Amino acid sequence: MSRLTLALGLVLALAAGAAPAHAQELNCTVAINRQQLTGSEYEFLDELRNQVERYFNDRAWTDDVYDNRERIDCTVQITITQAVSLTQFNAQIAIQATRPIYGTAQRSPTLRLLDNSWQFNYARCQALTLDLNRFDSFSSVLDFYALVIIGTDYDTFSELGGQTYWERARQVADLGRAVTSDLGKGWTALNSTDDRSRSDLVQQMLDPTFLPLRRAQFAYHFDALDHFTTTPEASWTAALASLEALHELYLTFNRRRYATDVFYSAKFTELASLFRESPQRNEAYSYLSEMDATHLSTYDVLVSGR
Repeated sequence: MSRLTLALGLVLALAAGAAPAHAQELNCTVAINRQQLTGSEYEFLDELRNQVERYFNDRAWTDDVYDNRERIDCTVQITITQAVSLTQFNAQIAIQATRPIYGTAQRSPTLRLLDNSWQFNYARCQALTLDLNRFDSFSSVLDFYALVIIGTDYDTFSELGGQTYWERARQVADLGRAVTSDLGKGWTALNSTDDRSRSDLVQQMLDPTFLPLRRAQFAYHFDALDHFTTTPEASWTAALASLEALHELYLTFNRRRYATDVFYSAKFTELASLFRESPQRNEAYSYLSEMDATHLSTYDVLVSGR
């Protein structure tokens, strides 16, 4: 049974002998941008789009059974910024994911992040093989973000529902942290004041101190968004309670953290839209303007009257 079925209380009745549901969890669209590289010798990188798309979509990342309509919609944009050699490259990877809002045709963004510290090896016609116990400079980053997408998605459908996948993502990150060459870029922080590496993200999501963030993820999506069409007043109250919990977490550190930044990067436009007609919009603005000043111009709609 899938995480969507469990969370929304839907029963999937499969008749005996019926065709099995799809096992694959991800419905990922991939784009490759190599415009910053000059020379026909890099044309083989164009094959990466289909390779990566199949890598994400044609395998089961969990033990749950998925119907095709339940697959997690996501996009991956890989921008190759530099050729170190004919087979070694620097790149950025941008990840976005969404989940449905129950009772509507709308989708809610769950993840939006940009990772610009990636160096990998890739040769023409290189096969991508899934092995979570072995580090590969290319496929381990794909593994990590597939698990992050799934872990984030599951956290929105049940409280701490993504635990298994965050733990698996940490195992992948631990392999990356052990790499001392440039192929290990992005797995560890550049300095003691930076906390924006892949390892930092997963460590924060598994840190008990950050449980309010993950619990707020579920409460916001399930209690607020999924019930908004039927009980908007209660949904606004639930959404504000999620902001209150996030504010308590913010006060614990009194500064921005990577995990909370990832949350606001995905949610800032939606939060402004959700609270715009809410009686609690002033309280929401007070929290959001303090915790996420980067997107203050978007939140200003809550107090500007426009």
